Amino acid sequence: MAELARIARPWLLASRQQPLRIASPYLSLRSIGTTPARASSQQGMLGGRKQKQDTVVMNDDTTAFLLPYTIVPPPIRRFPLSPVSFCKMVWLVGRNRVVALGSLIGVYFVSMRMNGFGWPLFRANRRSCIPTAKALHVQMSDAVARGDKEALRRVCSMGLFQTLAGAIDARPPGVRTEWELVRYDDKLQFPRLADFRVSYQPQPMGKGMRLVKQAVVGISSVQRLTRYADKAGGAVVPGSGRERHMTEYIVLQATVPDDTFEAEPFKIWGTLSEMSYETMRDDAALFASNLDSPKKAVK
Repeated sequence: MAELARIARPWLLASRQQPLRIASPYLSLRSIGTTPARASSQQGMLGGRKQKQDTVVMNDDTTAFLLPYTIVPPPIRRFPLSPVSFCKMVWLVGRNRVVALGSLIGVYFVSMRMNGFGWPLFRANRRSCIPTAKALHVQMSDAVARGDKEALRRVCSMGLFQTLAGAIDARPPGVRTEWELVRYDDKLQFPRLADFRVSYQPQPMGKGMRLVKQAVVGISSVQRLTRYADKAGGAVVPGSGRERHMTEYIVLQATVPDDTFEAEPFKIWGTLSEMSYETMRDDAALFASNLDSPKKAVK
């Protein structure tokens, strides 16, 4: 899986320098074909319709930001050893969880009003996040290895799909890959739901706000990516086929229509890395400064 992470997953190395960011630095408003060039001439009549459909999907999906205040705290055994830093990190995580809970309660209240102050229409379904992340992770990794862009489109956000499609197109000809999930690892700590929150974010083209449900699921696994050279009779490419231990934090996002509050299926936004105490502290300070800026501007 190291080859897959290094070659086909550059989108996973997103920086946490900014509180809001798109899933891929390569994301742009452009159309990416999902059929080979030699087959495109056979679909001339469908080309315009397909391009229009892709444009609509991109307009709805290209501004999918990571929700504010998203954190990925490490397992508690990797918290700072210093008692002061340990307590500060516990405080940062606890305060962040309270903010996420408050936002979730607010969504419950709004959806309850839609039902005449009855039971809330919105359902968080936190228990489904881990099995969904595991299933989508397998589908995405297998689709990247096989070069199946249609499968990627179904399970990835448009920004992530664009990056993966570009990585697939950049592969050398005559080389095919096979991905295998050998086993899940470190079962005492993984998989785990590292973060869960619901929040509103701006829609593209200034169309108002939309409700987004987001989950960050940590997965530890042993994976194998094998490459075969077809020109060499299908021989295994030297250096591939080795087992690699990987820990990944998969970010899932789903849009929640505010008329029904029934969440759409999750899609993979990308991945994040575990956050140190220093990173969490700096992020909290950055969010606080961003919130104070409009207040100072009004004064």
